Amino acid sequence: MRRVKVAAVPLVLIPALGAVQGGFHPGAWVWSTALAAWACAVAVIVSADPGAVRRSWPWLATAGALLLWTLLSATWSANETQTILEARRMLLYATVVLALLLLARRDAARFLVPATHAAISGLLVYALARYLLGARHFAEFEGYQLYRPLGYANAVGVLTALGFLLGVGLAAGSARTLYRSGAAATIPLLALALELTGSNASWLALGVGLAVIVLLDEASPRVLATLALVALPAAAAAGLGRYSGRATLDTPHLSGGATALAALGCAAAAALAVALVRVPAVREPSRRARQLVIAAVLVVALGGVAAAARAGATEPRSSYYSVAWSDEYLHHRVLGSGAGTFGRYWSDSGKPLQRGGALDAHSLYLETLAELGPVGLLLVLAFVLAPLRGATRRRRAPYVPAALGAYAAFLVHAGLDWDWEMPVVVVAALCCVAAAATAELREERQLGTKTRGALVAAALAAGGLAIAGGRSSAEPGVLPAHEKAPRRGAFSQTRV
Repeated sequence: MRRVKVAAVPLVLIPALGAVQGGFHPGAWVWSTALAAWACAVAVIVSADPGAVRRSWPWLATAGALLLWTLLSATWSANETQTILEARRMLLYATVVLALLLLARRDAARFLVPATHAAISGLLVYALARYLLGARHFAEFEGYQLYRPLGYANAVGVLTALGFLLGVGLAAGSARTLYRSGAAATIPLLALALELTGSNASWLALGVGLAVIVLLDEASPRVLATLALVALPAAAAAGLGRYSGRATLDTPHLSGGATALAALGCAAAAALAVALVRVPAVREPSRRARQLVIAAVLVVALGGVAAAARAGATEPRSSYYSVAWSDEYLHHRVLGSGAGTFGRYWSDSGKPLQRGGALDAHSLYLETLAELGPVGLLLVLAFVLAPLRGATRRRRAPYVPAALGAYAAFLVHAGLDWDWEMPVVVVAALCCVAAAATAELREERQLGTKTRGALVAAALAAGGLAIAGGRSSAEPGVLPAHEKAPRRGAFSQTRV
């Protein structure tokens, strides 16, 4: 039981955050941070086991440094209230990292990856069933696309891509046939869900993630064979979603019930294919096979760069990027304009009249540069890259290539959309990379009394600050009262 405690992080937080619009609103940060902090405190009180804290201390340090820099930016921020909100969200991410490291035990990846996949798949299968079997509604920015319960179709799309990639890793693993076929059954359903979101960037992220898995997994022929088994059912499910027209047409070609029934047939076909076809346990691909894999990865990478460049050149993203660079960063080159202030510069640019409202620059890296300056960008990069230290050396551990593939998909998508503002997506990504960061843990000396005391104090402080933040009535994108009137309506988040 001690080994599976870390699985509680994704199993609790991902469905819970997903059910409340992905955790976008600050109210969700209160209880989610408090839960993570409580788990940290209990873990340290009942055990002196360091988990992965000693091995992955740079990740924890960069999380703390980014939190402090975000909070410090309130001293020069163009909107102090929004900056404090950004710091509160970052407190959630830092606390989740601490919980994942403290709760990790030997073979953590063996439990963390299936738990993350189960949490994502459960949330999205529920969303898909609700979408197909419930009443259709046309939303102003989302149209008929699959966007509930997260409230944003692109967020559903990237979360679907993460679940798909983890499902591939589980289906190609060495677990029992029942577990592998169960994971395979989710892949067509997730492919259908991804198609119904209309998220092109999520398809790109999925392609990058698959390339990373094949490149890193020493049993890549087994992965490719498993992909071949599930490719036809997954493609059929995605094609079914496109043909149905449920995401694009006022009058769909297929009813929701018929689409759901056909999707279940595709899921059953994938499960049977994995259960009945024996895939050889190849461990070392030939040199030629490895060269072919690398060539394929390079092709996918070049295609991804081209797709990203194309996305950045089209509206409204090009306007978002232009405002973040020209109107915001170039006027605050050293320190940035303060965390959470892009919405104000977008409103002042006059472009909302043509492009609609926006709270974020739709790129984690560009927005961080604009709001927190070069130091902030370096800290964000350090935070997202620190858990990858030594991860490739542990790629032989169960499911680590799949976890790294899913995390790579997140890193790509975060550069093209506002994933950072959707805690359910970020927490899922953190769980994925934590599986790689905590794999193959060795026995280490127990935590000392002072260290345990400091960790308990930090956890209690995080929980206390989160609960104290519950008294705030501030919401993302809401200006101070004396500025609210002239800019009202400029801060509705847009679907692109």
